[in-house]
Amino acid sequence: MRPLVGTTARTTERIPESCPVLPPHIRAVVLDTDSVITDLSQVQAAAWTCILDAYLEAYAPGAGLRGPEPETELPRFPDSTHPVGALVPFLEARGLEAGSLGEAMRAAHMLAVRQQAMLQRYLHHYGVGIRRGTAELLGDLRRRGIACAAVSGTARARGLLASRGLLPLLDVVLDGDDQGHRRAPARPDPALPHRAARLLGAGPQETAVVDASPYGVEAASRGGFGRIVGLTPAGDVHRMTEMFHRGADVVVHELGDLGVAPRTAVAAMA
Repeated sequence: MRPLVGTTARTTERIPESCPVLPPHIRAVVLDTDSVITDLSQVQAAAWTCILDAYLEAYAPGAGLRGPEPETELPRFPDSTHPVGALVPFLEARGLEAGSLGEAMRAAHMLAVRQQAMLQRYLHHYGVGIRRGTAELLGDLRRRGIACAAVSGTARARGLLASRGLLPLLDVVLDGDDQGHRRAPARPDPALPHRAARLLGAGPQETAVVDASPYGVEAASRGGFGRIVGLTPAGDVHRMTEMFHRGADVVVHELGDLGVAPRTAVAAMA
């Protein structure tokens, strides 16, 4: 894993316009479906917030316990293969006992089932948004001979991509319905992007990973990928700093920035 450099030892510098965000040695790109290609991660976060708020009210009625912290606690739930690892510290931070391991596992499973049911109801009625510029980016990468994979921890993510006509632009799609994916450890373990790169026929150093989740960026850093691109909203200095701290080489604000780097791209300099 690349050393995590503290913010006091790291500055940022704008990349010259002639310097590509994806350098010439990159042969493949792995994009996170939930946070980069679609806005599914936002829907997941909203569903988890509703489920956890209701759980706290049932656990301690009238106590007015605070809901999940959006920057620190909430991302642990969709990024966890087994939500018990996120639920126990969540409860402990509010002075609540999770009970025995068996009780905590049953509670975590119950919450995960409820969250998935809420998520699927939302997707059935409203679908999911595709990030602006996605089709153009995938088409451009294909014309440049760069293979692309979309990865997701969500079941039926392939169907969401198919409904938006993106499957023909992708060489590999891995989602929560994939048997090999279900056995893979959760992020920040790099098993999933490693598997996607192998299926694309590229080594880690020849592969770029694009992710809007700090956990995904950390997974790519641990995996030794050749280019790690964080995607953040423009002006979100806190998220940009966290991306660099987790191991991002570059932070961009739009998918179109993955061509020749415009003025908005920022690189980490030791």
